[in-house]
Amino acid sequence: MKTNRRPRPERPEPAARPRASRPATAPAAGPAQLRASDPHGSGVERRRASRSLWLACEALLSAAVDRRALERALAELHRAFDCDAVVLRARGPTGEFEPWCACGDWTIRVGDLRDCLSVPLLRGSDRVGTLELLARRGQHWQPAQLGLVRAASGALGSALGARFELDHLRRQPGRDPATGLPDAPAFRERLDGELARVRMHGAPLAVTVLELERFAPLTRRHGAGVARAVLAEAALVLRLALREADVLARLPGARFAVLLPETEPAAALRVAERLRRTLEEHRFARVGHVAASAGVSASPRDGLESVEILDQVERALALAAKGGRRRAVATEVTRVH
Repeated sequence: MKTNRRPRPERPEPAARPRASRPATAPAAGPAQLRASDPHGSGVERRRASRSLWLACEALLSAAVDRRALERALAELHRAFDCDAVVLRARGPTGEFEPWCACGDWTIRVGDLRDCLSVPLLRGSDRVGTLELLARRGQHWQPAQLGLVRAASGALGSALGARFELDHLRRQPGRDPATGLPDAPAFRERLDGELARVRMHGAPLAVTVLELERFAPLTRRHGAGVARAVLAEAALVLRLALREADVLARLPGARFAVLLPETEPAAALRVAERLRRTLEEHRFARVGHVAASAGVSASPRDGLESVEILDQVERALALAAKGGRRRAVATEVTRVH
């Protein structure tokens, strides 16, 4: 029976994570100096706060949670909030919220009444941690500071929640032990299920495969343990850049596959390029920046069977390699009618 369907809109792009410049070599100015030099809105403070928040999120995404990196990032948040102390608590194995890192002076004497904020860190509706802030004596939180606190709670909650989720999933069947993502057989099964829906309803589906460049030399240089940590960190970075409905999986080697339901080919190529750039802009613990390429295929354009879709992805990745790597490529099957 033939049904009428309304055209589906192209996939909406999720909001990009804040980019930040790398720390300058000169010592950072204090809040009072910054306000004096930038009296009309303190743009320097906002940029520094954004950089501090980005560094804190990168530290949380590190596979081993680099303690020194986390302490440095928290110290920068401490300066950005312009308060006396900052504490980051995370949910422990018992379900209690345990201190992960602290910065500043939490000494409070009798009669010392100061503003204190305790902000839950959420991933969806799940509370994964707490951010606690102690104001300076005589200080009251300003709207700009509260806006920064809200931004920090959202970003840190997402990073911490994604980390906990993948750490838990590593030990389950059908999951890759290095990343916690669905493994290759689980991905193929999910792809077959999505393609069955394409055949039944005609909704578009896109697949992109991202490959970390020169991963074998990286493994030889830094060792298998560091290489596994890079894969785990890349999984977290990609998971945070995707919609909840998207399916992220780990393929053999240094490859990640993404299923993009209800996504048109042009939108899928833009998503692949954004994911590729997100990986390249992230600074991985111990190894720095890592290059990536991406291949894209789409159904029904490139076929209705998984073998056709995956073959097109392989062709696209081969074209990316011939074109100099570090790019997203899509191919299109020419059909004879």
